[in-house]
Amino acid sequence: MTFNRVFAAAGLLVTAAAFGQTTCPPSTPGNCLTNPSFEEIDMFTSSLDPVGWHNLSNPNESKRRQIGDGLQPPAVARTGIASVMIKTPGFSEFRGMTTDWLNFDQNPIVYYDPVFDWFGGDVVVSGWYYIPTSDPITGDMAFMKLNVKRRAQDYATFDAASEGPDSLRIQGHTNNQWRYYELRWPMADIQAEVMFNYDQGYFNLPPYPDHLKIVLSRFGFGNVPSTGTIFWDDIQFHQEPLGPVCSACAADYNQDGGVDGADVASFFQDWEASGSCADVNLDGGIDGGDVESFFSVWEAGGC
Repeated sequence: MTFNRVFAAAGLLVTAAAFGQTTCPPSTPGNCLTNPSFEEIDMFTSSLDPVGWHNLSNPNESKRRQIGDGLQPPAVARTGIASVMIKTPGFSEFRGMTTDWLNFDQNPIVYYDPVFDWFGGDVVVSGWYYIPTSDPITGDMAFMKLNVKRRAQDYATFDAASEGPDSLRIQGHTNNQWRYYELRWPMADIQAEVMFNYDQGYFNLPPYPDHLKIVLSRFGFGNVPSTGTIFWDDIQFHQEPLGPVCSACAADYNQDGGVDGADVASFFQDWEASGSCADVNLDGGIDGGDVESFFSVWEAGGC
């Protein structure tokens, strides 16, 4: 059975473009990730990866670790008994663990990558990491990398090795403590990058990307010596809810199909609360200019 499944995996990876994404597990509401704490083992992978995850490099340096497994450095876990360890080969070569792996237990076969909603809000991926004091990261860095995809096609990428604040690039040690990590990818940035790549002719739109690839990564620029071990645990993913959907025509501010006094009341309610939709003139501020712009279209009876 293992033999057949391994060879099935090899063949299906070639035709991965035919598949979609794993649905949110009902056991993890609010976190659309399979096995986010790495407790379950995929017995059908030769490297015994965590279910829902796959090593992208040498499995001796990117693998599931379990407390008491006898390996060095000793395994740690923030919750449960397991975590993911990513070590260096001694120089700054890429190592990683990803959700971008086919789920053979679903029919039709799909990716473990969590669902991504093109019409949703900002993407937030977080987790906890631990670096032993005795084995600090030097010469390279640990970080998260994200891709929004449809089937096997990348539509946009956030690579924390070169993007975002310095806090997303991990070096040194954590004094034998677990530390929180959070990567926020604004939906406006995702859509801007997707549209740029679309304009370059890399893919057609629609359809839009529908799943998110997460990679727990180690990498450094330049072939330099590197040291250290990082453990990851309790990875979380969610998309934040969208803000208010503003009327395409400010005169019909309450979006009821008519232009009347109710729109004036709705506008001033938002304007006094500095609601984002009250920025009618789109200058980035909520002030008297918006009142003038609102009444200009309202008195005209529409846009």
